[in-house]
Amino acid sequence: MKYKMYNINKLKKEINDDSIYDKCRKKDKDFTRNRKLTPKDLIYYSINNRGKTTKMELYDFIEQYNYENVSDVALLKQREKLNENVFKELNKNSLIDFYKLFKDEVKIYKGYILTAIDGSDCEIPNTPTTRERYKSISGKNDGKVARIKLSNCYDLLNHYVLDTEIEEYKHNENELAQRHMMQVEEIVGDYPIISIRDRGYLSLSYMFHSVMENKKFVIRLNQRYFKLEQKLMTTNDEWVEIQYQYDRIRNYIKEDEELYNYYESGKTIKIRFVNIELPTGEVETIMTNLESDKFSTDDINYIYQLRWGIETSYSYLKESMMITNISSSKDCIIKQEIYSQMMVYNIMQSITNDLDTEIDQRKYKYTMKININMAIGFVKRFLLKILLEDNEEKRQKLSDLLFENILKNIVPIRNDRHYKRDNVRKNKHPINKRKSI
Repeated sequence: MKYKMYNINKLKKEINDDSIYDKCRKKDKDFTRNRKLTPKDLIYYSINNRGKTTKMELYDFIEQYNYENVSDVALLKQREKLNENVFKELNKNSLIDFYKLFKDEVKIYKGYILTAIDGSDCEIPNTPTTRERYKSISGKNDGKVARIKLSNCYDLLNHYVLDTEIEEYKHNENELAQRHMMQVEEIVGDYPIISIRDRGYLSLSYMFHSVMENKKFVIRLNQRYFKLEQKLMTTNDEWVEIQYQYDRIRNYIKEDEELYNYYESGKTIKIRFVNIELPTGEVETIMTNLESDKFSTDDINYIYQLRWGIETSYSYLKESMMITNISSSKDCIIKQEIYSQMMVYNIMQSITNDLDTEIDQRKYKYTMKININMAIGFVKRFLLKILLEDNEEKRQKLSDLLFENILKNIVPIRNDRHYKRDNVRKNKHPINKRKSI
């Protein structure tokens, strides 16, 4: 069995297991009385979310679920009891199985899992509650806007969201990155990891501990930093000692005593600086601790360019899946809706990863791939029906129909396409970015 079908069957089994009650409870007394909406119902409802009004979401859910009528007030009360982390746990359990049991499907680069960490600022329902919980920022006309920091760790070759964190808008990104890596190391198991990050994550503390613990990283350099080290370079790819400067380490006296004492003792760390010339003629510098004899300059360039995959994933999550189209100002529901859709996104990716290999590329001028926007639409249309179907034969037929529809919608991959920046005002709803749900 391929991972795509295993993933769906495992999810159905876990949701229907009696242990799901304990995973869904916030308090011991939650879900102990007989109610119309059980934890299983609430999980299915969240999976089916399409960014509509609560009443329309509930109507669609009742129609598909063949469920007796329930009010939106009753739904809200039950959702407030639901532990939002149940979606993270279901997602994590499935991913652990992928990296452990489906090694023939796991894509790696020179033995490594390539991960990217990046955040995205997202506006949420603007109420006194959300402004207080997540703090507020200045908006238009000197108003206040509630906004969250949504941070993901993403597998760039297998296209899975490995971990998601939600915090205040101004929360420290490197602290979120540390939380990600604790989870991701458990998920991928024995696979070594290369963590790829943009210049906003540049941190001497992070690089120091990575070097000490032999954890691999690739980070774009902010040109304002390490100017002395850049001047010492005589080639475009060389190892450079990060020099002692008191102004550079003084802030670590309390924040990172180990790093501070290390530098105070006269020691330095070596980091590899790689200059990459862009098509525009500009030069960007990548900092890494990857070995020169194993990873060439071209390898470093290729690895860093893959980081764009996490930006693309955010585009699909926000534009096609509308994960920030939140239906409530309740903190638990905000997280339920985002975490549940990350899980659905991974289910969709498990399907497209496999179906991409079934495309007969000989028929086409360009290399073709699955249209992710359409795949999201079909997964949203079929997934709940598949999960609700108890007859194994019928469930497989529904799954095959889902796969067949997704495979019919493919688009060409045109590499090395570059466009001049266009300052002309764009349409609010461009025809080539219509939603599929």
